[in-house]
Amino acid sequence: MKKPAVSVCLPVYNAGSYLRRCLESIVAQALKPIELIIVDDCSTDNSWEIIKKFAKKHSWIHSFQNSRNLGVSPTFNFAITQAKSKYIARMDADDLMAPTRLSLQKKYLDEHSETVIVGGQCYLINDHGKKIGTKRFPLTHPEIYEMLFQTVPMQQPTVMINRNKLPKDFLYSDPRFSPAEDYGLFFSASRFGQFANLPNFTHFYREHDTNISLVRPKFTFWRITRARLDGIFNRGYLPSFKSFLIVLAQTLAILILSEKFIYPLHKHLRGMSKR
Repeated sequence: MKKPAVSVCLPVYNAGSYLRRCLESIVAQALKPIELIIVDDCSTDNSWEIIKKFAKKHSWIHSFQNSRNLGVSPTFNFAITQAKSKYIARMDADDLMAPTRLSLQKKYLDEHSETVIVGGQCYLINDHGKKIGTKRFPLTHPEIYEMLFQTVPMQQPTVMINRNKLPKDFLYSDPRFSPAEDYGLFFSASRFGQFANLPNFTHFYREHDTNISLVRPKFTFWRITRARLDGIFNRGYLPSFKSFLIVLAQTLAILILSEKFIYPLHKHLRGMSKR
């Protein structure tokens, strides 16, 4: 097989309900050749059986299984060690890719050597795959950099990373920040290149009742706070005064509000409405 144009890295844990559709969306990508690195984190459902069937049909799918449950960060980090391309596409096992996602992002990185990570816009879908809204992100590096301290400026499973711009020992997913490990990635990578989001809707992000951001929003917020502090003190990130004020207001809301109100408020403020 020729060297893949893009390596898709997919951690999986108990995603059997959605995994077939996810894998089908990767198989349907317009860009060829690609490779898919799937690492099953010792699932207890039928995820591993689904993975084996797909890997048997497609020689460019490389499957691995952890001997014990390690969590998403070590699982993703291992997947990257198996990848052959300089471009790493992150994916989540319960989501779907638009057919041109990989081709559009690779083209962008090919044409913008200053960019270390590119993302895209998201449709929100429910358990049944029905569109229930949109989630939009800023396009340019200054806007994304500014937004990073306030809220996530790129949806993690939409991103493609140019790892040639990062140190060999770069830690892509830090378990200290899980389930907000994407913040750690973005703060760390901001020292090595610029960010961008495509205006295209490249991803279908599934909302369901096992999303930690929905179920445990306060826990997630304090992990984000840890990543923010690490960004300032260890990664050279410089937030604006406006961003400090926004985070202060967020902190007060987290302390005051009941958990059941936090995510709906976040969706309203982010404009994640049905469209």
